[in-house]
Amino acid sequence: MGARFLDDEARAAFKQAIERVENASAVEVVIAVRRRSQRYLHANVAVGAALAFVGLAVMLFAEHTFSLPSILVDPFVVALAAGAVVELTPAIKRLLTTPAARRKHVERAARATFVERGVHHTTGRSGLLVYCSWLERQIALVADVGLADALPEGTLARLENALTEAMPRGGAAVAAVLAGSADDMAKAMPHAADDVNELPDDIDEAP
Repeated sequence: MGARFLDDEARAAFKQAIERVENASAVEVVIAVRRRSQRYLHANVAVGAALAFVGLAVMLFAEHTFSLPSILVDPFVVALAAGAVVELTPAIKRLLTTPAARRKHVERAARATFVERGVHHTTGRSGLLVYCSWLERQIALVADVGLADALPEGTLARLENALTEAMPRGGAAVAAVLAGSADDMAKAMPHAADDVNELPDDIDEAP
């Protein structure tokens, strides 16, 4: 994830995007990047069980005669190995999880991060969490009540979709879309002379 999404170019681009939005408006932007929002262990189990069944079938019907201990143990070894491979292959977990389930986990994790990071503690209730979850290839926006009320209906949803569409191209592409939202944020919550930076601008990274 680090090399593919948060390389040096992406980190610099996110910094510039945060500065652009915050210098143009009263919005306080927090970026959170996660490797995944859920473990999706059902994918490990499904692939492991399927390959164990195939392995058992091969041993039972092959011309070669396998020993009883092999028939008993080897399918379980195959299942464990397959589960380990799935754990290292996000695309398989993505494929074996419905879009609705992935979205539910991303949104739930984003709301939890919004509270954990204290994005709701700004004076004008103007915080905006940009939550990026790499395995799901999805981005969720969580806006505080002040910002959510000030933005025209549908603005956050359109921005969220645009950010998610840019995600496969890397962090720099996502940052460019975020920077492009500065004008909308400025119209909703104009920057005031006495605005101060209330939330850290560093990217919040976690496994």
